[in-house]
Amino acid sequence: MEPLLLKAGDVAKLLGLGRSKVFAMLAVGELPVIRIGRSVRVPRAALEDWIAERTQHASGRSGDADPLFAEVEDRDSVPGAGPAPPAQGVPREAIVGGRKASRKASSGASS
Repeated sequence: MEPLLLKAGDVAKLLGLGRSKVFAMLAVGELPVIRIGRSVRVPRAALEDWIAERTQHASGRSGDADPLFAEVEDRDSVPGAGPAPPAQGVPREAIVGGRKASRKASSGASS
């Protein structure tokens, strides 16, 4: 028989999140919670309802934008909105920050 009330670790496993993230969500009231003394538990049925409420289903209608993408610009229609072209004529070390030069200098100084 599955427990009615879940510990934060159990909720984390079910949601595929870390325990710290689940505790943070519980602290701000984002997840349904029951407090028994100092213990914090999540009712299994309430968690399943919480998931169902937040699950976004793809709509079959052609004119509706999915809420996940409602505010995303169409980059194909904006000229020059693609990724920046790689810098030409600039040494890689200058772009990265000269890590190679600083490593050599620091290893030579320690010998």
